[in-house]
Amino acid sequence: MSIRRLKHKLLLSVVSISLLVALAFMLAASLLIRQQHLDQSNALLHKASKIIQNTLDERKNLQLIATRRLANQSNLGSTVWYLTQYAQSEADRDTLFSTYQQLVKDTYKLARTAQLSKTSIYDASGSLVSFATLDGLEELAGFVERTPKPGLQIFNLTEGEEISRKTLSSRTSVDSISLNFGTNMPKQEKVQYAVVDGFLAVVCQVPIFGLAFDANTGKQENKQQGLVVSVQTIDQNLVDRLSRLSDTKINVFTRLGYSVGNLPAYLLPEWSGVPTGASANNSDMALNEITVDGEGFYQNLIPILGPQQIAGTIVALHSKKIVQNNTWQMIGILALIAFGSLILIFPFTWYFANSISQPLTTLSRVFRGVANGQQVDAMSAEWNQLAMEKTRDDELGDLTQSFIMMVAAVKQKIQQINEINASLEQRIEQSTAQLRTANLELRRLANIDALTGLYNRRAFFEIASLATAQSKRSQRDLCLIMIDVDNFKSINDRYGHPVGDQVLRQIGLCLATTARESDTPARYGGEEFVVLAADTGIAEGIVLAERIRQALKTIEFDVNVTNIAPTASMGVGCLRQDETFEQLCVRADAAMYQAKNAGRDRVSEAI
Repeated sequence: MSIRRLKHKLLLSVVSISLLVALAFMLAASLLIRQQHLDQSNALLHKASKIIQNTLDERKNLQLIATRRLANQSNLGSTVWYLTQYAQSEADRDTLFSTYQQLVKDTYKLARTAQLSKTSIYDASGSLVSFATLDGLEELAGFVERTPKPGLQIFNLTEGEEISRKTLSSRTSVDSISLNFGTNMPKQEKVQYAVVDGFLAVVCQVPIFGLAFDANTGKQENKQQGLVVSVQTIDQNLVDRLSRLSDTKINVFTRLGYSVGNLPAYLLPEWSGVPTGASANNSDMALNEITVDGEGFYQNLIPILGPQQIAGTIVALHSKKIVQNNTWQMIGILALIAFGSLILIFPFTWYFANSISQPLTTLSRVFRGVANGQQVDAMSAEWNQLAMEKTRDDELGDLTQSFIMMVAAVKQKIQQINEINASLEQRIEQSTAQLRTANLELRRLANIDALTGLYNRRAFFEIASLATAQSKRSQRDLCLIMIDVDNFKSINDRYGHPVGDQVLRQIGLCLATTARESDTPARYGGEEFVVLAADTGIAEGIVLAERIRQALKTIEFDVNVTNIAPTASMGVGCLRQDETFEQLCVRADAAMYQAKNAGRDRVSEAI
């Protein structure tokens, strides 16, 4: 009976300790998990802030590049001057209309390519010359006709429709288009945030310069002829995109209140609880908690600075409900694990108690039987003889010692076998790792150009083959940029091949850092390089090529010469559905040589 009580005490002790440990673990884990989810929520909002700021900066830079490209067109200044001088004269109306039509096409093309809300061109006096608006509902482009009486000539366009007289109509005004820029026309480029038509927007202003006849001097002088103004609003499409990228809800506010966003019930940004030092350059501090329609949110406020004051605020919000649900979900999982552990522990506890009590019971019966002279088993004669022997205890001790020695011998043999197995496994793992490393190195040497570290020609064509098939299957754009370093032979001849190799290495590094993560730069051969851009149309490809061309001019060389300034001629082509990748290479190569023949250091579009 005493042995049975010992068994029950063991069972009760193990179960009680297990329950206490499980409860303590669940309490500590729940507190830790809640804090972890709160930290993850803050980290998510910080990450969302960086994504928003990086996206806005990228859009602003692309908008400036596109606006600058239109303003810097070689004939734009003279065109604006010509229209200003002769729009109210008796000049040939067909010639004037053709000039207006071409200017409107350039304006509309910029708006479509750069996805701008509005694009306007003003002359030197601040009067509107041409414009284009793309607000999602309708697309308008037009110009201001000065004679026989001032009026707007509007081309009402649908997507893909050409600008022609068929779509032309006259209006006295167009919403959100100002006929006059006003005073103080800027003399330099200006990019700033402002509120336009109730939306927070990026406004880009680039002066137009060109040659014009000066009646006072009787000569042509290069002076400011006008201004290109582009507007890109932060609309619902951008908000939805930022929300998907950051995995948060996004609201955009102007100084007047809510503009667009994923939480229309949140009308005014709530700054309570935010330190006064929080600013656009310190957005990590602008964190607080709010409640909207009974639902709690953690939020990060990002002030958007205008010319003289805050133009608006972008808010990233993460629901408290998600944090609470995740916390309770993890607590529930831990409870199931604890319950399952108890179910698994109980049989082991039962076994452990029996493993202690059962041998003791058996020994007790044997000893009691021997003491009583009972026939316990087939070995009863030996046990009776043992009971009569004074040395019985010594014999049992010898038996126990023999058993211990036997167990030790078996364990030693098992340990030796385990050591041999472990040694064999270690050798096999080492050999496997060495073979894997050698295979990876062979694969790298087969695919990577040793000088530049980029993909070599063979690897590039394998990647291009897969990308071509994917592009045709999904009917997505695939853009190819062919790049040839200008005057590279003269660098080799003047400074030697080691310097030439360094130039190629630096150009390869420049391509690797300038290209996007989805792009594939490679060394095509000699001084020729290529960049394969998936999901990229011709307009985006030209923008990418221009960015690479500008980046090449910033390369610094660790050589004892200072006048190495490599440039490159580039050809850009987009894969057609009815052509092979080799045909695209031929077109892009021809465009590259067209850029070389046109004076080098430029980008040419494949025909």
